[in-house]
Amino acid sequence: MERVDELNQEAIKFNRYQQLVVRQQQDKHRWLLKRAQENSARAAKDEPPLPEEDVNKLFKPHPVPPRLNPMIVAGQINTYSQHISQFCSQSLAKLYLTQALQNAKEAKQNN
Repeated sequence: MERVDELNQEAIKFNRYQQLVVRQQQDKHRWLLKRAQENSARAAKDEPPLPEEDVNKLFKPHPVPPRLNPMIVAGQINTYSQHISQFCSQSLAKLYLTQALQNAKEAKQNN
């Protein structure tokens, strides 16, 4: 369960990162549109356009969250799941076998 919680926390971090990136892209787009409108208004007034600024300097990219730790945790969860599946499948097979034998015994006693 600790690994599942840890993987969930990593997924939350990645979702936050994606939301920040989308929000930043929207802000960039709005800024570029506003800048284009200002330049067109200045051109209509025969004024020089505003100087071009590097958009990437204004909107610094957010650091990408590390992916190694979530990948390792996912691998551990997969291994645990496989071990549990093997253990449970053997136990379930024994359960079904004993249940079939018990049903056969009860049917034989009822006859």
